[in-house]
Amino acid sequence: MDIYQKIWDADILEGNGVKSYRKDQQDSGELNGVLDKTKGYVIVDEEVSGKNAKVITEVVIPPSKIETYDLCRRLFNNYILDPGERDQISSFEREEEREFIEAILPTKPIQIAKEAVGRNRGRALTDIEFALAIEEAFFFQGKAGSKNASGFEHVFVGEQKDIGEKPDEIAVQLGGYHFWYKYFLDDGGKNSIMEFPDRISYGKSEYRGPNASQGILVPEVITLSYTWRAPEFDNSGNLTDKTQLLNKPIGGFWVGCSPEGLVALSMVRLLVGLSDTVINNAQYKLKLFNLGNNRNSIRTFYPEFRGISVDRGSSPSGTDSRGASGTSSSLLKKDIVAEEQPEVKGDLVNIAAALVNASGDETGKETVTLFNASSEPINLENWQIIAPNGFIFTLTDTIIDPGDFLPLRMMANTPQFRNKAGSIALLDADNVVQSRVKYTKAQSAREDIFISF
Repeated sequence: MDIYQKIWDADILEGNGVKSYRKDQQDSGELNGVLDKTKGYVIVDEEVSGKNAKVITEVVIPPSKIETYDLCRRLFNNYILDPGERDQISSFEREEEREFIEAILPTKPIQIAKEAVGRNRGRALTDIEFALAIEEAFFFQGKAGSKNASGFEHVFVGEQKDIGEKPDEIAVQLGGYHFWYKYFLDDGGKNSIMEFPDRISYGKSEYRGPNASQGILVPEVITLSYTWRAPEFDNSGNLTDKTQLLNKPIGGFWVGCSPEGLVALSMVRLLVGLSDTVINNAQYKLKLFNLGNNRNSIRTFYPEFRGISVDRGSSPSGTDSRGASGTSSSLLKKDIVAEEQPEVKGDLVNIAAALVNASGDETGKETVTLFNASSEPINLENWQIIAPNGFIFTLTDTIIDPGDFLPLRMMANTPQFRNKAGSIALLDADNVVQSRVKYTKAQSAREDIFISF
């Protein structure tokens, strides 16, 4: 398993992280019986618009998980906005840093990161060694050019990019700010103690690249523009009466990971160096910059979303076909798989089989197997598989030879196939339906059984 996926699973499934879901999933009733307040969750809505819009609409972090979030939050006022001034970290604030590190050190994500770094160095690290490595990575006070900086301030808090005091009514650029929980609090969120002032004005979704439209389908990541009316703290950590309007033309963060989850991911990227990953079927480039010449210290770290994966699956006969990848390119095409639509069997590529009801957690286990019924190789680039709920999986550059079967695993944040009657469609690159199949409630009731068409 990918080391980043391993850390993510340890955090979200076993640790203090909370699972994220889309607002449209909640509104459609898809999450009925799924949302569990004892485990926590986050609801994300990247289809919103307007400066008062809430892209994180609901956050539930149970008391059993909140400690490290609170310890992290205590550190937010240890920094001043102006990078031209050096942050004067008091002995009390150093103790806050140590308490935070001591709290996250025994957690599973951090321990997995420690083991990965140890393997990379050829020897196991002690907890003390890794605690010192975290301290240097995030709390070392250094220079980024002429600017004073630290990893924690840039990644978790955010800072003014320009040196010097600026007029409050003029928005200057915001650097860093890659922790979802801080954005939630700054956007008028609340925890068990208090409700926080709303200091965020939302801009819009800002995904870039050829797969930009897919970003809003992945609730584990947000890429956006916004302005933040940042409060000014003095070097003693006291809130002043000043604020500074800071503009983020494009920025982003993972959603749902705990503070230790984000630290663990950062430490592996910093000290092991792996820059590409797939987490919950979404592809990322992990961007990291060092602080000055210190190779063990972080200037910034954040995920850059690249697309959604459709992995190779297993065919009904148990044999493997060639690898294929794909993406989800828009929200829904329910009309294509509506109940009244007839079945279609074309002369090119058809849907030969599907696994719609996998045992246990079905996420990422649903498969569709394609068959090339023609006499020529066919490139499936930009062909689409439409799930029964209208969810779209768009295939990338994949060749299927004549007479070949191509099993594809449908990768998404939640299961997309109904365990009741439904339809699946295959569209070519010109959006022509090449194959449409239907299955019954009785067929879908049996777990781990491939339905043949």
